[in-house]
Amino acid sequence: MIRIKNLVLGIGIVIIFGLMLWQGIEAFYPSPQWDDFCDGKTPTRIIETLEQCEEIGGKWTPQNVQCITTPCPQGYCDFYYECQKEYDGKMDSHSKIVFFIALIVGIIVIIIGYTILKIEPVGSALIGSGIWSIFWGTAVNWRNFANIGRFILLLIALVLLIWLAIKLNIGKTKRK
Repeated sequence: MIRIKNLVLGIGIVIIFGLMLWQGIEAFYPSPQWDDFCDGKTPTRIIETLEQCEEIGGKWTPQNVQCITTPCPQGYCDFYYECQKEYDGKMDSHSKIVFFIALIVGIIVIIIGYTILKIEPVGSALIGSGIWSIFWGTAVNWRNFANIGRFILLLIALVLLIWLAIKLNIGKTKRK
């Protein structure tokens, strides 16, 4: 019965840690909001030409489709183009910072769970929380990594987790 309680408590610690990390970052380093960049950019009139689109800071995208309607639209105006680029740039730099915060916090929490707070389920839950932190930070910043960067990051994480699993269990196999 205690094992089940410890499992539930461990899962709870991981979940609450993840929520706390996310909310802590949002409280002290909030994400850029799309509305701050693109709200109010919707034109008040119908945009039908390249000139009208460029006049409002949009990007004209020609359509390469055959129409059966008359008149046939020659394209469309992405009137969020410029503000979306600005928003995406801010999100990219925000994601990079979140990645480094989550990575540092994750490593610290894994070390604390492995060395200082070994009492179960706290130690295991903190190790799990650290792994979750690294996963979450990586997922938030995933689009900013090149394929080779993703591969190297995952390889390092896998090697470190295997090493940690061996270190945690080496004494247990010797005692049997």
